[in-house]
Amino acid sequence: MNKIKLIIRGGFDGQTPVTQAPTFRLVEGWNEAELTAPAGILPAGLWGQVPAGDPYVLHASVLTVAPIAPQTFIEVQTGEPTHVRARYTPSADNMRLTLVRPSDKIRVFTPPQGLVKLELLVESIGGVNELGSRLYEWSDGLSRSRDTGVRTLRIEADLTLPGWLGTMHVIYDSANPGNVTLPPRVIVPLDAVLTVTRRGPGIPTLHAAAGDSFAGGVIAQMIQRSGIIMNNGEQWTWVAD
Repeated sequence: MNKIKLIIRGGFDGQTPVTQAPTFRLVEGWNEAELTAPAGILPAGLWGQVPAGDPYVLHASVLTVAPIAPQTFIEVQTGEPTHVRARYTPSADNMRLTLVRPSDKIRVFTPPQGLVKLELLVESIGGVNELGSRLYEWSDGLSRSRDTGVRTLRIEADLTLPGWLGTMHVIYDSANPGNVTLPPRVIVPLDAVLTVTRRGPGIPTLHAAAGDSFAGGVIAQMIQRSGIIMNNGEQWTWVAD
């Protein structure tokens, strides 16, 4: 993340482009620079302070000595032709995150006053270890954690199944009838799949947990040969052969 603080005396006028890069120095973890008035339109690249060519997510806040005036605003404009993509009051307590593209401009206006500080928190979307790659790594890690492969469980007596991820095959192999009880439906993901197969002469009966049911309001299903069970978000979906 890039932390940028721009200081200006007199305030931002909302109309004068800042074409000359200011001189930055590191102050308490912020890349800080003082702009020369008049100033009001900043380039999206922020004079090389953000990764070149990458879009980024921006959080902005304006700090003033007096209470922030309601006329104060920050505006993200597209490149030519110019259109406003976002406009809001960047008070210190705002939680607004805005997508900024390399061709954009950032327009800032504050009523005239002695000293104004503009704090910009920039998180690049592209690049190694930036927001985009971290989101991909998080998504990939989540996918891998849920991809548990295929498991097979062989049983010979009554059993209450635990919650499961991925695909689980249950084989009931007994000479006696038995009961297989499903876990509470709310703990089973919508993409999880369960198959229950009868192998021996004993017929198993599949039961929904208290408060749950199969489609049609049925709370138990006898397995003559095999069945496929999934959570559809409201009930157990049941297909048997």
